[in-house]
Amino acid sequence: MRGRKLKLGLPEVAAVIDGRHAKERDARNKNRLLAIKLVARGEHASAEIADFCGIARGHLFRWMKTVREEGIEGLLKRGKPGPKEGACRGLSPSVAAELAAKLAAGDFVSAVAAMRWLKQAHGLERPYQSVWRWLKKAGGGVLLVPRPSHSKKDPAAAGRFRSGLAEKLESLELPTGSRAKLWMRRVLGCIPNCGACGPAEGSAPW
Repeated sequence: MRGRKLKLGLPEVAAVIDGRHAKERDARNKNRLLAIKLVARGEHASAEIADFCGIARGHLFRWMKTVREEGIEGLLKRGKPGPKEGACRGLSPSVAAELAAKLAAGDFVSAVAAMRWLKQAHGLERPYQSVWRWLKKAGGGVLLVPRPSHSKKDPAAAGRFRSGLAEKLESLELPTGSRAKLWMRRVLGCIPNCGACGPAEGSAPW
């Protein structure tokens, strides 16, 4: 056994959890019920239950907290769904449709022009990156001025970097599952502090 055995401390839940788990057909709910069922038995540590159910221990502890506060029904309750795929988060459907129409009509010279229109027409002030993402999702048109890039950008160097990136990463022989950060602004020619390339400039990891 690994670590301290978990205890749910809810006999009323332990009395019904087996039956609820056996009858459940929804895969999401069934896995949650299984995790709580194992906790209710008091025979396993958190790491064992998390591994068996294929979840992070943080999820397990949150589910236990939910059951203690809201019961089994609270555990199975689904949250409010997020925006549909392709929807512009933070933008109403009507404004998104108007934005797409103006983009298709060639009314926007740049993303900054779209930002200015959103503020004047709808009182919306959003960061450049948000407006840029909305324009990409809108589709059906192009900006008359492309996204800005650094004046010293070298297209040939950028192409060589992209083509050799996978080989460079493989040569690092990182353990499976490792996470890596890339500093690419200077090679790909992005404008400093535009936020498109993630981490701030620094030495590349190879």
